[in-house]
Amino acid sequence: MSILKNEPIYPSNDGDYAKPRHIIVEGTNEEIGFDLGTLAKNEYGTKLGVYDEPIYAVARREYLARNWPAMLERSQGVLRAYGLSADDVVHDATALPYDWYDASRGRSLEGNTCSAAVLPIEKSENGATFVSRNFDLMAMVLWSELFGKQAPEGAYRGWERGVVLETRPDTGYKTILIGGQELLSPYIDGLNEKGLYISLFHDPAGVGDEAGPPSGLAMSGVSMVQAVGMILDSCATVEEAKQMILSNRIMHMIMTAHMIIADAKGAATIFEIEKHSQAYVFTDRKANEPLFITNHPVYNYPTPPTYPEFDESKEHNTFQRQLIFRDAYAGLKPPFKKEDATAMTDAVHCSFVDDEKAEAAPMERTLINTTADLSKPEISVRFYLGDVGPIAGTNQMEDRMSDYYTFEF
Repeated sequence: MSILKNEPIYPSNDGDYAKPRHIIVEGTNEEIGFDLGTLAKNEYGTKLGVYDEPIYAVARREYLARNWPAMLERSQGVLRAYGLSADDVVHDATALPYDWYDASRGRSLEGNTCSAAVLPIEKSENGATFVSRNFDLMAMVLWSELFGKQAPEGAYRGWERGVVLETRPDTGYKTILIGGQELLSPYIDGLNEKGLYISLFHDPAGVGDEAGPPSGLAMSGVSMVQAVGMILDSCATVEEAKQMILSNRIMHMIMTAHMIIADAKGAATIFEIEKHSQAYVFTDRKANEPLFITNHPVYNYPTPPTYPEFDESKEHNTFQRQLIFRDAYAGLKPPFKKEDATAMTDAVHCSFVDDEKAEAAPMERTLINTTADLSKPEISVRFYLGDVGPIAGTNQMEDRMSDYYTFEF
């Protein structure tokens, strides 16, 4: 067994929304794939995605052999766990998705979701890079309830079964992936032993399939979600990550997304796929300045003077959250501490009484908050537990979050 640990992160009650588990795996990549595949099949009810045509499976295998051999080896372990041959041309063994219901190709989600901030290393305590992010999504069965369908009996809500997955392969860097809905590449935060941090955010301006099946189909290259693990496996810096991104084919699956990448030396960038040309573009953090990301293409709207007109009363609007970030940052006093990064994301915490009034999605909540000190490297995580009640005189809902739990190398 390559699984060293598979335990609840904290004792949970029946009324708690999130019941995440801490999973540690080590060994060869094939062993890691086999044991995670076995766990996914037996405990999470995972069914492997199916390719539209065998040619996609053949081309994908050749692509991974050239560009990401570690994932090819893991996928071979997954195939073995499912009793399939190593040359299977039907199933996509590069993903172990779970808790997705009523997926439908060709949808567009739009909407506002997550937020993150990177504080400037030049003004931080002990020369550390501090980052924090809110993972905001609908606290409901996805995609059934969001699209007005009756959820299957016994269905789990989105990220209700979250995971913190620590991977210790015999080759490549050790990584921590935080999120859920997938056991090979849990969505959607990652950190490796070199202090490289990556997180994904919905980008409604992106081009891709949303709310469709999470694997298989006409998939080629790697998905944006898988790109997180691919980069963390072998990159130590933002510069190395950029080079890897530019050398690969990256596709949008589940959600169109952009990512923020930061390293222990203080470099940070936002990677986006330009809507019209499909060019890969980067927006770098400037010296002595923070870097913020919400849910619009930063290459088009980098600063407030470039923003389109919007209603500033909509607290969760992507541009309004940028303004809230700037106001919160102006109130900080250097040298910055890790807690200052958390204060930034607390300022845009997603929990509203009237979601439509705030321009949030139905029952959208900050399901996960992560805050990292990349100089260690370490990452602290807390999870959404449930609502308490409206906060008088506001449109905000008081909610319950777990304590922080810290994971480090």
